[in-house]
Amino acid sequence: MPATLPSVAEVQKAVTTVYQRPEYRERHGIGEWLNQQLEKIWAWIGGQLERLTELRTTHPLLFWIIIGWLGISALALIAHLAWTALKVSQQGEREPGAARTKAPRARTAADWEAEAARLAAEGKLREAAAALYQALLLRLDDLGVVRFDASKTPGDYRREVRKHPDAARALNGFLRLFEPVAFGGRALDAEGWERMKGAAAKGAAHG
Repeated sequence: MPATLPSVAEVQKAVTTVYQRPEYRERHGIGEWLNQQLEKIWAWIGGQLERLTELRTTHPLLFWIIIGWLGISALALIAHLAWTALKVSQQGEREPGAARTKAPRARTAADWEAEAARLAAEGKLREAAAALYQALLLRLDDLGVVRFDASKTPGDYRREVRKHPDAARALNGFLRLFEPVAFGGRALDAEGWERMKGAAAKGAAHG
């Protein structure tokens, strides 16, 4: 007598156990798709078994051959689905996504100073002044004089730096040159740019 093959329920239970493992728990709908495919497989196997009920009595050998073929086909299809799901999962992990994208490195004072120099060399003195302002604030933050926050205004920094008189004088000296250019539309020439750089250097040195 042929060896007893696992029942449909036993095969389904084994496959369900496999897909409960973490590597098959997908975040992109793969698990749902696999469940749908497995349901189709079980429905197809169930339909075939119903048609073979009478054959088991009349032609038992043929019945077991067909059962064996159905079992092998089902397992092969399940293995294919599992392999496909695993490859898609691995590909998804390799692809950069929003959740996995590295946050850009915050610019340092040195970065902004280099940007200011580059912009000044290109003749973009107004933009260079804005970069120098960022660099000065970060220098003061490094010295513990202010706490840098992109939402703060020059007035916020003036109030914050009052408890450090030397730094306050230096920052105010820079802002007197910077604010008319940044907010008042005043032109900035090469001489004015040099004065602004000197004021920024003094501000960074008075922490």
